[in-house]
Amino acid sequence: MEIVLRDLPRPASAETARMMNDVLAGVDAELLAQSLELRTRQAGLAALRAAQADPDSSESTLHSCLKNQEWIFGAYVAELARRQYTPDTILDIPLLRGDGSLHVVELKRGNIKNLVIRLHGHLMLGAPVHHAVSQTQNYLRTMDENRGSILTTHGVDTRRASATVVIGHPRYVTDGITPQEIAETLRTYNTHAAKPPGRPPA
Repeated sequence: MEIVLRDLPRPASAETARMMNDVLAGVDAELLAQSLELRTRQAGLAALRAAQADPDSSESTLHSCLKNQEWIFGAYVAELARRQYTPDTILDIPLLRGDGSLHVVELKRGNIKNLVIRLHGHLMLGAPVHHAVSQTQNYLRTMDENRGSILTTHGVDTRRASATVVIGHPRYVTDGITPQEIAETLRTYNTHAAKPPGRPPA
């Protein structure tokens, strides 16, 4: 400690202080804020990648890495502090959209056995994915049924709520299934899951 204190620089000279004032006066505050935000996001992504690389990482570990990192999921106003809106529903990451409605992110581990399986020569998502999707659908249904009380008490609209399930990582998929095949399987599933219902009869 003595060495550190002894090596501290002496007070800046008047010329040095003037030069620093000139430099800071020319700094674009918005650009500086963007640079700081970029560094924060880079650190967040590095922590998330490290967690995914660990096969023993839990959902809570991933959740801590994604805390206040709502930008990863798209354009959302903020991550909501409240995670429970009904007695039997605890959300992993509740996000607020610009229109005041809710978007739910359901987190699962990266190391998922049977994330994608090969059956009769075709690739399809395994049971863990379907379980996670069904769990999330039940969350949305429960909150939709309680929309009035949630909107009155918490000011969050759950009638138009949507959800994203984050589950698995290609590094843990075996059976010779490539990351590209995994991406194509997920894309096929998402395309059918997001297909709008047909028009009701007139």
